[in-house]
Amino acid sequence: MDGVEYRRARESDLPAITSFVDFWLAGRGLADGVHGSAHDYFVPAGRHLKFITKYTTLIALVENCIIGWSVKTHQGVLIHLLVAGTFRHRGIGTELLRLANPTSIRSKMDQAAGNPAEFYADRGYVKSSTPLQGKNQNIETFIKS
Repeated sequence: MDGVEYRRARESDLPAITSFVDFWLAGRGLADGVHGSAHDYFVPAGRHLKFITKYTTLIALVENCIIGWSVKTHQGVLIHLLVAGTFRHRGIGTELLRLANPTSIRSKMDQAAGNPAEFYADRGYVKSSTPLQGKNQNIETFIKS
């Protein structure tokens, strides 16, 4: 999509990242009926700071507003990829994934916003034989095929 800036997140982005993720994942957009918002996950601000300072955190921006976010650990595992519901299906998630270039992906398969397995499969990742993870056994691992 034209007009999108992709860059590594900085500590000064912390308030905007926290607001973005809370709106789309912690249910803030549900009250307004915004398509793509869900009540799936809450990320405390302290964890966001760790993501920014210790991991590879990328953001996608349009006119200085965050519309996408990804987090890859120092082991090369993508643990978060989120695009604003109002900007989905425009190649932003694909570009964030390409830029992050993870060796594997950990993804929750029972997200209210949808199961991302098809998205990852369409981009060359396959489910690994690793057993399901997480306290609810709802996290799958994908690897490059």
